[in-house]
Amino acid sequence: MKLNNESGVVLFFVLMTAIIIMIFSLSILTQSMNEINYSQQQIDQFACQQLVKGAFWKAQSSGALPAVPYTVPLNGRTYTINATGNGTSTPWNFSCTYDTL
Repeated sequence: MKLNNESGVVLFFVLMTAIIIMIFSLSILTQSMNEINYSQQQIDQFACQQLVKGAFWKAQSSGALPAVPYTVPLNGRTYTINATGNGTSTPWNFSCTYDTL
């Protein structure tokens, strides 16, 4: 079996190419995870907005605040809605918080 002097150069280029591909793959994976986290934040904010609107309209129709704080389990997260005020002399103020996974 004959080895030529260029076999080490080819191995070096193959290894460098593999390392560069792994670095690009890792950066794409990291970017994808960031997009997933951002999407989940948007979903949680939208869910909070809808839950607060529901609590507001419930209070508006009944004339009284719902028992607060109350929690709503939704898609594996727990959303907590808080409300203050009486709707007449002090305006209602609703807020929503949620746990993070």
